Amino acid sequence: MLREPLHSLRFIALAMIAAAILLPTTTQAGTRTVAGTERLQAAESRVLKGINRIRVRNGRKPLAIDERTSRVARARSADMAERRYFSHIEPDGDDASRVLDRRGVQASTVLENIGHTIGPKLKSGSRRMARWWYHSPPHRRQMLARGINYVGLGIARRGSRITFTAIFTRSRAKTEPQAIIEATTVSEDGRLVTVDWRGHDRRLAAGRTGIRRYDLERLTPFGGWEPVGGASRKSKRTLSRLGYAPDHLRVRAVDKAGNVGPWAYARIEMDDAHARVM
Repeated sequence: MLREPLHSLRFIALAMIAAAILLPTTTQAGTRTVAGTERLQAAESRVLKGINRIRVRNGRKPLAIDERTSRVARARSADMAERRYFSHIEPDGDDASRVLDRRGVQASTVLENIGHTIGPKLKSGSRRMARWWYHSPPHRRQMLARGINYVGLGIARRGSRITFTAIFTRSRAKTEPQAIIEATTVSEDGRLVTVDWRGHDRRLAAGRTGIRRYDLERLTPFGGWEPVGGASRKSKRTLSRLGYAPDHLRVRAVDKAGNVGPWAYARIEMDDAHARVM
């Protein structure tokens, strides 16, 4: 355990910070869970902003929040608060890596920063926690690690003591890719329709996958959807129009990690050859 130098005695009666690099292991979920209140969730957002602000200032990419990892971080903060200890190792021997694995959160790297304050209010403490970690070399190394892409944050309060946990991981990308239909045009003779779309896959600090393929489907006369032309990396397709009803099309993106995005829809009216994106 390391004691962080106090930078403002007006706000802090005591600040204690610890860090550990946890080797990759695999684990299963504990039974303790904590429902974050709105105030605690707002405080977690402030810590996240502080961490990412520091990372960007130091030439690193910002981290994405992972809610499953945050649930573990909240449970660990609550356990420290309830059982009145301050350590990366729980009294029963669990660490963050084991708990993540038990909950099915696979990560090749797991790093954890913890800290607590006694005295400052939740708002002021959450605004300063990332800065306190930054001024401690072990915590700074973890916050600025290049090989991580996600963070889970959890805060628990017991009396005047507020406990903070940040779990940094390198994990498979979990963000859904997006397909956005940009144009749907009909040929002059009304027999063909061309659909143009683009894809977007949120960039992560590490481990970004990119889009593997797009799925294009058309609504059949019987009400079901059927694939058109098979999966493809193309972002444009020209099809023969149906002649008996408005033509409904949809497209979605799938990234290289297997994440499937939501459908984007288009409706092509038959009477006036008018194309409308839904």
